[in-house]
Amino acid sequence: MPHRPKIYSWLLNLYPARFREEYQAPMERLFQDDYRDAATPAGRLRVWAHALSDVATSAPIEMFRELKQDLKYTLRIYRGRATGPVAAVIALGLAIGASTGVFSVLNALLLRGLPFSDPVQLVELRNSPFSAMRGRAAFNAWQSQSPYLQGAATFSLEDATLAEGRDALRVKVAETSGNFFQLLGTQAVVGRTFAPGEDAPGRNRVAIISHSLWQQSFGGNYGVTGALLRIDGVPFTVIGVAPPRFDYPGKTDVWVPTAYDFETTPKRGAFLFQTVARLKPDASVAKARGMFEAEVQHTAPKLLQGDALNRANLISLQNQLAGPVRQAAWVLAGMVFLVLLTACANVAQLLLSRTTERRQELAVRSALGASRARLVQQLTTEAMALTLTAAALGLLVAQWTCHLASSIAPAPLTTQAYTVLDWRVLAFAVTLAVLMSIFFGVLPAVLVGRLQPAGQIVRLQSPPGTRRARATLVGLQAALTIILIASSITLGRTFLQLLHADLGFQTAHVVTLNVSLQGTPRHGAQAEWQYYSAALDRLRAIPGVESAGAVSYLPLASNIYMAFGFQMDSGRTVKPVVTNGIIPGYFEAMRTPFLAGGDVARPGSIVVNEAFAQSAGLGTTILGRNVIASWTKTPYSVVGVVSTARYPGGPQIYFPVEEEPPPALTLVARVPGQAATYLAKCRDTVRSVDPQVPVYDVMTLDQRLDTMLARPRFYTTATLFLAGLALLLAAVGIYGMAANSIAQRTQEMGVRLALGASYHRVRAMLLRESTLPVLAGLAIGIGGAAASGQFLAHLIENAQPPDLWVFLAAAAVLLLIGWSASWTASARVLSIEPAVAVRNE
Repeated sequence: MPHRPKIYSWLLNLYPARFREEYQAPMERLFQDDYRDAATPAGRLRVWAHALSDVATSAPIEMFRELKQDLKYTLRIYRGRATGPVAAVIALGLAIGASTGVFSVLNALLLRGLPFSDPVQLVELRNSPFSAMRGRAAFNAWQSQSPYLQGAATFSLEDATLAEGRDALRVKVAETSGNFFQLLGTQAVVGRTFAPGEDAPGRNRVAIISHSLWQQSFGGNYGVTGALLRIDGVPFTVIGVAPPRFDYPGKTDVWVPTAYDFETTPKRGAFLFQTVARLKPDASVAKARGMFEAEVQHTAPKLLQGDALNRANLISLQNQLAGPVRQAAWVLAGMVFLVLLTACANVAQLLLSRTTERRQELAVRSALGASRARLVQQLTTEAMALTLTAAALGLLVAQWTCHLASSIAPAPLTTQAYTVLDWRVLAFAVTLAVLMSIFFGVLPAVLVGRLQPAGQIVRLQSPPGTRRARATLVGLQAALTIILIASSITLGRTFLQLLHADLGFQTAHVVTLNVSLQGTPRHGAQAEWQYYSAALDRLRAIPGVESAGAVSYLPLASNIYMAFGFQMDSGRTVKPVVTNGIIPGYFEAMRTPFLAGGDVARPGSIVVNEAFAQSAGLGTTILGRNVIASWTKTPYSVVGVVSTARYPGGPQIYFPVEEEPPPALTLVARVPGQAATYLAKCRDTVRSVDPQVPVYDVMTLDQRLDTMLARPRFYTTATLFLAGLALLLAAVGIYGMAANSIAQRTQEMGVRLALGASYHRVRAMLLRESTLPVLAGLAIGIGGAAASGQFLAHLIENAQPPDLWVFLAAAAVLLLIGWSASWTASARVLSIEPAVAVRNE
């Protein structure tokens, strides 16, 4: 029977401390007497049932009552000295908010389920030689015989013009194989998905529209099936509506089963086929990757060469969708974790100082009968009030972080939108706050356990180990801070290099707007050229427009280019070379300087950039030389050499588009003053040429540059903010350690001064003692900063590991902060009167 009361004693731990102090012993005796008097198993069962019912009903009431009392006392304590708690709440709120915001991104990309059936088994085959390019029969034969795939579907994603009795608009169209929806396990909410064989030429004039397009363009009409869509002028019949928030791949608006049909939707320009597949139940991703690479090695071994981005690979669909955002989010998560640790160290030091200052109060309460558990409960309640308040503030910061992340690096699918309104994210924030509450309550509890009431009331020295704990926390703050300072300096330097890099053109005062003739009545080279000429003539006629031209691939806007090999008349080959179509006036509008010659003036003439001329080994002497295209053997005469644009960079050739106009162009116009004031005028002017031609992406060139630099700017700003916050916390921590150390050693300082020590000597001693933990933290932090350099490239391309001067600068900044904080805190030494200090205690 002895074990029965012991179990009951464990249950009594559910009551708060003060209740246990008063009633635990009599309750245990009463339970033991009742249990002993119960003569039968049924009677003992009734005793247990009554005891459990009593604990279940009364324990929460008593806990709430005592917690309410502790919170009132906490508010009274914090109200008396609010500066420290407010600073702690702000620091923890920012740290918890940033941590939760970054976690929400990782949760959306890696933890939240995809809108597919059994998404864990889905993979994407990057740069696969087994795609629609081999034809429908070959692709189906390959996937049906695969030893590691249940099935595979192929698709390509393009922008297209959608028209159906209304203004034309640009939409994203996915050309897929017929089994695309079946493979993903997705059913239509209205109508049906593609039927078997519906991807064969002649049967593929059907389309499935997204739920958002159904709502916006068809008003959610359930009779949408059978409606006619014209995609790039080709009629398609709507057969279904995709489920809400389903927009794979790449936030698609329309799906058509035309992956194998190059005639229905003719391709002009660069396009890329991708493959998504479902693994067999017994095939892991690693095993399937090995078998896929073996297939590629046998079929096209060159595809296994090159960098990770351009080589053939099999990767889980979730990781593929997360892409570079996942890597950057992990790096930022590491930095935020460092700040979180710094904030925790700062708050821990604050609570240690508060506990030390209140040792007289705690000793009195202990002498009056308060148990250690009661004091620990009070201190834990105070810590929990801080952390939960900080967590509430942190959720607001996290929501702002999610909004900012969505504008900088949007989620690839609608279902992966970043939000804090997710049970995992909320659980993360609450768990973080509770863990910190426990941690912050344990530290003071260690000191409470060392209180000696009889002696502690009269002896005001710090409990043993307090000074060492403070020094450890300061060293930790210094180590974490120097890692963040070094990272911020490195990223800031890299971003400044990007910002001031020579682009090869001038972005100020330039209006850009895209037009597409796909799906419009303007067919044929002559009709297309007439439109482009008319549009540019009207642009140039706008009052104030200085020059205007057009280009196929605008720098800062395009990331896919056509590249080929070219041969000089001397026999030298240059490859790969990006080819770009232009209309004269483009270089003048972009302020791209000519190094030699002039603009294209006639068919057969071309302009090359400086990188091409150098690759050909001719420099500016390339003027007048012939360049022969490898695929047509047609010679082109070089009439000009321009500086190399940073984007895309490398050898480039500019052709006049008059003979073979592309289906879409970007028009550029240079204007005086603020380019943004001309956007609406330029858009309306071009649209007036032909209302059926969509005019879209109307932006200034400065806005395009800002968009391109938005991600590195965000990462740089975020790192600088985190480093600044950590630096501020470190400064407060060092100052707090020095100030509290001096306050606790007032009597010692008075004795030293009374025995003849000079003020300067005493102050130097205090500075030395305050600086030693900072130096120790610097030694550890420099090693951590050196190790962190390899991860910075995930944030900004071409970011280099920190140099020696970066370490020295970071160390100098932190040492200066440490010395300043210690000097300010030790200033009170100069005002100590030895006699007063000796009598202080």
